Amino acid sequence: MTKFYLMTTAGLLAMAAAPATAQVSLPTEPDPLVAVDIGLSTGALLGDRSVLDAVVEVGGDELLNVYLGLIEGSTGGSNVQLLDGTILTALETLGGSELVSAFESLVGTTARTADYVTGQTNDGNQDSILNATANSVASVNATAASIGNSFALDAAANVVADLTQTNRGNGTSSVATAYNAVSEVTETAATIGNSASFNAEGALLDLAIDQTNLGGQTSQLVTIQNMVSEATSTAASIGNSLAVEMPGGSTVTAAQSNSGTMIADLTGMIGATVDYTATAAAIGNSYALTSVDSDIAGNVSSSMNQWNNGGQVAKVAASIGASTNAAATAAAIGNSVSINVE
Repeated sequence: MTKFYLMTTAGLLAMAAAPATAQVSLPTEPDPLVAVDIGLSTGALLGDRSVLDAVVEVGGDELLNVYLGLIEGSTGGSNVQLLDGTILTALETLGGSELVSAFESLVGTTARTADYVTGQTNDGNQDSILNATANSVASVNATAASIGNSFALDAAANVVADLTQTNRGNGTSSVATAYNAVSEVTETAATIGNSASFNAEGALLDLAIDQTNLGGQTSQLVTIQNMVSEATSTAASIGNSLAVEMPGGSTVTAAQSNSGTMIADLTGMIGATVDYTATAAAIGNSYALTSVDSDIAGNVSSSMNQWNNGGQVAKVAASIGASTNAAATAAAIGNSVSINVE
């Protein structure tokens, strides 16, 4: 056991007007406030001024009170906020990875954990149709989206989630547009069998995800454009889509199975346009993982199995004249995995 004292006086906290920029001021010879016993060899450093400053910068005096209570052995408040990257960086500087691990262990013993078990099944068909014309306007954003099952989680507390999605329905998205003298255009036809996204910056995630798509997904986009400054046209059909952003120390186990046919068809007639980008993408299974704060908190554990038995068809037919820059892409992909470690 290591015993240390947190010192204070009546003026322990000298807060700035905005909590985001507040600082902690510790007097030179204060009277003892709290005596704390922590069974960690690095426990004394957890009361270092730099750590307290980092806590206040992230969440002000309220989060500092949570932190002090946590060290005392009590709970309360959003303890997972204490896993913010600013605080972890201060700990890394003070005591290296050993101190970071001790701190994460301390927070983990009291941080709230939410359990989610979700099952989604869709047997129906989805159709979305959008027709639009615009003349002499600043900007246009046009989207037609058909999705069998959709799930999104933004975590502020530790989460254990078990998600199952099954789609047997066929989806169709159709976009037809005509633009003249428009500054900025963004248009999308998107059809997805199953879609799931998880986002957590300071909370740990433990995810088990199973996505199965049996239905065909078709996206069609036809556009006529003249005198448009900047335009982006996208037709995308995806059987299963999974996107996860979570901190180091988290775990995800996932499986994606697609048997449906993906068709993405884009036709564009473009004249007198400065920048034009056209993309048709047909993908059986798509998985994107971003691991944040991995240099401090460690890497995530990721296990993904993908099976694709369906066909993918991507077509772009573009007639472009009197334009400065143009890019056209047709991509047909069975399985796609993207991992980004930050």
